[in-house]
Amino acid sequence: MKVELISKSVGLGSYEDLSTSEIISAISRHGTIKEDGGKLIKYLMDNKHWSPLQHISFGFKIETRRSISAQIFRHRSLNGQEWSLRYSDPLGFEEIELRKEHPTNRQSSTDVFDPLIGYSENKASLMVEEYLQKAEKLYNDLIKSGVAKECARDILPLCTKTTIHITATLRDLLGFLNIRCDSHAQKEIQDIANRVGEELEKEIPEIMSKINWRNGMFM
Repeated sequence: MKVELISKSVGLGSYEDLSTSEIISAISRHGTIKEDGGKLIKYLMDNKHWSPLQHISFGFKIETRRSISAQIFRHRSLNGQEWSLRYSDPLGFEEIELRKEHPTNRQSSTDVFDPLIGYSENKASLMVEEYLQKAEKLYNDLIKSGVAKECARDILPLCTKTTIHITATLRDLLGFLNIRCDSHAQKEIQDIANRVGEELEKEIPEIMSKINWRNGMFM
């Protein structure tokens, strides 16, 4: 997993020399540029006035697996682009962390473990590795036999690595963090959301310090 900030909104014209937070403040004042020591930003955050944040956008490059990119793209407000297996070769497989099913929450997991599987009582991690090797070999054999990538890709597992780009307004990114930093989200997407939040924290500390974004469900 890797998260990289690759683009952000910058000011032009009368807003050219302003920081991101200063641009948001100027937009909130409809063009009046005023040094207030961050008072307006604090007011906006304290009172959950999110609309001025939709005028600023950030772009991220994210390396993850197909099962997680599908979850990210469920956030319809994030504009996304994904590595195409119709034209390009697979990027390999991400390591799968095996965790126990949560006893009461069907959409969550608990401790990492490696159970014995089947009559052979092999470790689950070993059987997963063998399965991925067979899937990779079958894919390559299909390609060598002349099968189109757009057809052969259907046999690849959800742990297949992918690269995606997302661009969204700050308001929508905070909405993403609001849901995916929450403890009920899958661990792998929590890790990505935390990295996105950390990158935003570097760029706009005046804003991110005013909300408890690491725990989710703040909006």
